[in-house]
Amino acid sequence: MSNKIKALTIKVHPKTELQGVQFAWDKIPQLEVFTRNIIIPEIAVEQDGGAAVNIGTLVSGIPTVFARATLFENALNNIIDKDAEASGLMLFYKSLVSEWKGFISCLALNYKDIEVNRVPLVYSDGKKLNDTENIYEPTGAFGNALFERQPLWCDQSLADNAEKVPFIDVISFKGNVVGGTSPDCFLFTSVSYNIKGKYPFINIQSGRFVDPLKSDLRPEELKIIYGYARHILENIQQFKQHFSNLPADLRPSYENISACLQDWIKDMVKYQEQRNFARLDNHNPPEVGSLFTPPFSKLFNYSTLLFGSEGIITQEASSEFSIPFDPKDLLLNDSTEIAQIDFGKEGAETKHFLTNKPILLLAAETKGQPDSYAYFALPLTPLALNVFGANLDALTGLSPTSNVKSRITALYDPNDKDGEKLIIHLKLFTDTGNEIIKQVVYKVTQESIMGKDILLWPNYISKQWNRYFLFSEIPHNDAKFQATPFIGNVNDDFFRIALDEKGLPLYLAEKGRALSIPGIKVQLHVASNNAVADNKYKYEIYESNQPFKGIKFSHAGVDCGFGIIRYKSFGNDPAFPWNMLNTTRTLSPAFLGVDFGSTNSSIAYYSDSDKMIREDLKLTNKRISLLSTDLKNNDERPAVEDEIFFFQNDEILSNSIKSVLTVHDPRRIVNEKSGQSDFLLAQAVKGGFPCFEKNLPIDSALDNRYFLAYNRVGKAELVYNMKWSTQRIDKSYKTAYLSTLMLHVYAQLFVENHEPHTLKWSYPSSMGKDLLSEYRAIWDSLVDISPINNGVTLKTYPPSDLSDIGDVQGSTWSGDSHTASGWGIADENGWGSEVDTRKKEIVEIPFDTEPIRFDFRQLGNKESLSEACAVANYLVRPNGGYSLNPGELVLCFDIGGSTTDITALCQMSGGKAMIKQNSIRFAAERMAHATRYSPNFRTVLLKMCERKGISIQGLNKGENKFSENTAPYYFEQVLDRLEHTDFNTFYLLIAAECKEMMSVNLYITGLIMFYAGQLVHKLRTEILRSEDAPPAVKNTPPKIRIAFAGKGARIFDWFNAVDASAANTYYTQMFIRGIGGEAVARKTIMPFNQSPLKIIDINSQKGDNHTDVKYEVSKGLAIPTDITKILVPTNKQAIEILGEDHFCIVMPDGEFKYLESTNSITPEMLEHIGDYFINYPPQGSQPCPRFMDFADLFYKVASSMFGLKMSSADFMAGFHDMNIENYIKGIPEFIEAKKRKLDEQKKFDYVAPVIILEGMKFFEKHLLKGIKIQ
Repeated sequence: MSNKIKALTIKVHPKTELQGVQFAWDKIPQLEVFTRNIIIPEIAVEQDGGAAVNIGTLVSGIPTVFARATLFENALNNIIDKDAEASGLMLFYKSLVSEWKGFISCLALNYKDIEVNRVPLVYSDGKKLNDTENIYEPTGAFGNALFERQPLWCDQSLADNAEKVPFIDVISFKGNVVGGTSPDCFLFTSVSYNIKGKYPFINIQSGRFVDPLKSDLRPEELKIIYGYARHILENIQQFKQHFSNLPADLRPSYENISACLQDWIKDMVKYQEQRNFARLDNHNPPEVGSLFTPPFSKLFNYSTLLFGSEGIITQEASSEFSIPFDPKDLLLNDSTEIAQIDFGKEGAETKHFLTNKPILLLAAETKGQPDSYAYFALPLTPLALNVFGANLDALTGLSPTSNVKSRITALYDPNDKDGEKLIIHLKLFTDTGNEIIKQVVYKVTQESIMGKDILLWPNYISKQWNRYFLFSEIPHNDAKFQATPFIGNVNDDFFRIALDEKGLPLYLAEKGRALSIPGIKVQLHVASNNAVADNKYKYEIYESNQPFKGIKFSHAGVDCGFGIIRYKSFGNDPAFPWNMLNTTRTLSPAFLGVDFGSTNSSIAYYSDSDKMIREDLKLTNKRISLLSTDLKNNDERPAVEDEIFFFQNDEILSNSIKSVLTVHDPRRIVNEKSGQSDFLLAQAVKGGFPCFEKNLPIDSALDNRYFLAYNRVGKAELVYNMKWSTQRIDKSYKTAYLSTLMLHVYAQLFVENHEPHTLKWSYPSSMGKDLLSEYRAIWDSLVDISPINNGVTLKTYPPSDLSDIGDVQGSTWSGDSHTASGWGIADENGWGSEVDTRKKEIVEIPFDTEPIRFDFRQLGNKESLSEACAVANYLVRPNGGYSLNPGELVLCFDIGGSTTDITALCQMSGGKAMIKQNSIRFAAERMAHATRYSPNFRTVLLKMCERKGISIQGLNKGENKFSENTAPYYFEQVLDRLEHTDFNTFYLLIAAECKEMMSVNLYITGLIMFYAGQLVHKLRTEILRSEDAPPAVKNTPPKIRIAFAGKGARIFDWFNAVDASAANTYYTQMFIRGIGGEAVARKTIMPFNQSPLKIIDINSQKGDNHTDVKYEVSKGLAIPTDITKILVPTNKQAIEILGEDHFCIVMPDGEFKYLESTNSITPEMLEHIGDYFINYPPQGSQPCPRFMDFADLFYKVASSMFGLKMSSADFMAGFHDMNIENYIKGIPEFIEAKKRKLDEQKKFDYVAPVIILEGMKFFEKHLLKGIKIQ
């Protein structure tokens, strides 16, 4: 063995073998020459020039962890002539240069998949080599291995006095480490990376980087790589300057790298020429952005910092509203799957389909299918959406004439072998004429959004408005697709998207709950949750005090694009919402009158600016359908779910509002604060929506509920006939109905430049004070409904009848009316007496009242009114009201669904005065109820539908749902579809095909006219007795005018349509019989006309077009009483008549005191019905002579003209079965009054004329059965 000592180094050519220093480490001089002569085995070469083996394993003998970086540096320094023959190490170097180029190409083409992390090469404890406890910790040890070259690997931009530490930037591709940075060679790869997938910069056999010019590049890929290489080349000098303060022997030289890049760029030009690609003149680098930190950011980062404002792109900020942006940040990440929205055949075949849609989406041509189009969520980032703002229409090609020239276009490829693809081209044009092009290929969601809608309400946005609602059939937490709304910033001059601190839109919900956003009021009223997971129909309802801006679409919880709401500031297209943010409306005071009825409700308002009642208030459709259309023809098909569970789209005059509430499934209602259910159900929107729909898929009905049947949601429940209900749940429903209805009213008045300032409401005179107090609480709660910013607080006026505290004499607590003070001073039989020695109560009912003192006052303008009082105010209105001459008495019947309110007016010394108001529970609903018993009524409805071309689900379309329970519903449905000119045709059809219903009509209207005669006799008597009536009134018998009001008043048109003369005779004779006969009538009244003879005037002032039907009460409420100056009695005692003979009072001494039918009836009498107030016909007399008098005329006319099948014997059986005392005791209002007195010691307050109660009993027990007789 040779005694020669050799240096411990890797094997090199003998001429460069080192001698070294014996037994010591020594520096290698001329390291570059040494490494160049390392001897390695022959390397197999692949076709692409890469090495067939991992050469890194062959050079591991280099004693440094930075061998890879050094190899790449040497490769770039040694491969000067790329075309020269190479073998051995030089061949290896060539493969490294190819790998280096592939690495750069990866950054250029797939920068979105790149992650860069800086690793400081120091010990984690911050100590130096001599002080640290773990000298082998890799980061510190690697830094030590740099030796004297450490300063080169530090950040030179730090201050001289700052501590500088070496670092390496570790680069990952799709989560896998592939290399790092070096100040010597810019980039180097790791030893063992392996990239799967097909990329032009990856060798598919080895999985390592390779020069992409050895692959088949697309033109756009070549252009991107070319631009990036030029960018790096042009910034090498700037990068070199970073190291200018280092010692000369450490400063890097990049001449060879520059030469390598220049040669590579030339090769790209040759590649372009050989492939006949477009010239590579425009060399814009890819928008890599800020992947790298200094100093490598100088080489590898590139972003075109531009500024955008409403789509105008500039190089410099043109105003304070300009948004800085990098073009690469405008499109969503290419890993995003974009949601497709399917608009069916119409959308697929219509080129500019989205032009008329209020939501901005992206239209795409379908590859290989000419004139076929598909639609997708916008693949734009929130930044891009704000950059283009109101000119997104132009960007997507919907406004081709715009001065915004930038465009986004799409090509849909449904047949790509890797799945459906959406190819996006984004072209940006700057103010200087520069063009920036971005292309991204996205996958498309496997399923489409189809048959779903999102609705907005109202159809405008304004800084004066703060209640916006959104209904979505794509809940934010649904399983398949999700849609999450976000809001706009009204304080931004361009109404851009409101963003959080991360630059994301302010989304309104997450995981079934509304998100808490500072300064924003958001509620999720109705949600899709686990409780209704079994229900196929999903929907949710949002409310926000800021307007909605757009929708984020997601699929299986992964975001897949946006939709932006298209607000218009001009035009009058009802499909688009209005943007009124830049206008301020002057809102005039409106004085509301609201009449809430059992069947229908009406609303009117008096305009303070116009000094008049606004005619024909119409609640117009203020919904906006984003994904479908709201032009739903309910004549062809019934209303669908979104039409009943949200604000209504049927436009309706405010005198035709159905008192019907659609309620949500309680399981869907969001209970944010764990409130009581009745509290939740009383809220607007949460509690449901007033239903204006005229064609519903009714399945069944109860007395106060309709049940609808749908394929998706299943059962839906509608509440009706709420007015008189005392159920706790119905109080909530009434509150919800009126609250949501008020939102409709506010929205309508807002567009009419008005704002409600006051609200008067109405109530029947017969309503008890308990229910009246409940209604006052409901109406008072509406002051919180206002959606007007900084608006006035709505003033709701209390009912005048609650100001009457009633009888204050005697003691509530003692049965002895002679108790001294009423404060519990008892006699010897009182408190604490162990032996009950109380005397039996002595009841003495007064039977002869004193003359009435009206004590008139002018009706106040700050009180809500009874329906009768409101009608009185309406009747004496200027311009159209009754003149009311001194010799006239006007009796008006406001016929509603459940009650008829009676008003009597005459001239008194102080002016026009209301001398009577009361109400009876005998009204038009009796007609509707009778349809249950009519065997021929369905035939009439079907024939009327056929004549008018009306389609009603369940009646003449679909499965037959007509039954006894649903007959009243279909009756209302047909009536609601008729024009004014159709009614007489309908009545004639009833007379011909359904005579039994004409008999019912004659019964109800005849009894009202009979009662009118009785009232006139009583009123004339009381006027003559009253000290308040002037002599001129007393001395002249009045001419009588009968007027009818309310929608129910149409029942008086039925007979008139068949035979006007016969109808006039019938009603006049009924009136005369009621007054007591012709002899009494001659003394009591004057004929209205002598020639031709007209005993009474019946509704002659009725408008020909019925425009004010059902408006009488609401307009009477709205008209200021200081205009009408109507007088009303201070004494609110109702002038009510007994109306029947053979009633007597049992006097204390046992005597029976018989009363005339003209006698007043009082609550005290009915309280003691059957005990001290009894019906006791004398021997041999008729059981109910006054009712029999009415029934006699009714029977004669109904049987002769309309074939009533009941016989006289049937009538006599009914008379003898009257037993009115027991019937009265079973009336719900009687029972309630008794209960209140027993439980709450409140005064018994139920009173009604016996003649009407007899009519109700006979109607229910006998007439309804009689009309069933064929």
